[in-house]
Parts: sequence; structure tokens; C-alpha cells
Amino acid sequence: MAEGIKNIDMKTIQEELKELRAILNGNAPDMEQAYKAKFDYINAHYTTEADREAIGDFLLDSYKGMNTEADDLLCQVERAKELRKMKEIIPVSYIARHYFGKSAAWLQQRLYGYKVRGRVYTLSTEDRRKFDEALQDIANQIRSFSIA
Repeated sequence: MAEGIKNIDMKTIQEELKELRAILNGNAPDMEQAYKAKFDYINAHYTTEADREAIGDFLLDSYKGMNTEADDLLCQVERAKELRKMKEIIPVSYIARHYFGKSAAWLQQRLYGYKVRGRVYTLSTEDRRKFDEALQDIANQIRSFSIA
């Protein structure tokens, strides 16, 4: 009779992989060890062809995600290099106050991706659009100004 009873605590491969993703996306100090232990557990307990396919898909998606993150970081680095070149002529404190209602430090944290209280801050998509509009607005103001 015990053979017909399904263990209620059994998880599906998808649930296990969801937990694995949560470990991967977390910031626990022992994240690497926890990830390896969970991955080893999954590999040992989920051995069917369908399970292996699900694990392969998970790994592929993870690699794609890392590639996307790497591309984003590369763009941020390139943008930071460009900003550093323009630092002397871009009025960061003016833009921060007049376009964002924030301090220059707030804007610089996000422009350069500084780490504050353990978290890296960057401009959101909306903030990047607002920053670009601020630059265009300032450029137009300078273009229309003349002392002659």
C-alpha cells in the first residue's frame, strides 16, 4: 500500500530549477557553494531524458542571460568612458538639479555605476531618456545663445 502513495515533498524538475535560479540571482555570501550543492543534487536525482533536457535548457538560458548581462556591462563601461571624456563640459550638477530634482552625487552614482550600500546603481531606461533630453535641451540653449 505504501508503494501507491506519492511522496508529497517530491518536487518537479522545474521547481528545483526555479530554486536553483533563485540561488543564482541571490547575493548570499555562500552563493557559489549553495549553487553547486543544489546543482549536484539536481543532477543526481533527476536523470530521465526529459530531466536532462530541462537541465540543458536551464543552463542554456543561464548562459544567454550572462551574455546579455555582459553586453549590458560592456555598454555601461563604454558609456562611462565617453562620459569621463565629456565630464568637464557636461554640467552634471545642473542636469541633476534641473532635470531630475536630485543632487549631483545621485546622478554621478547612476552615470558611473557606483556601488552604494552594497548595491550598484544605474540609470533606468526612463532616466537615460531624460538625461539625453537634458543634453539636447542644453545643446539647443547653447546653440541659440550669442554674445555678438
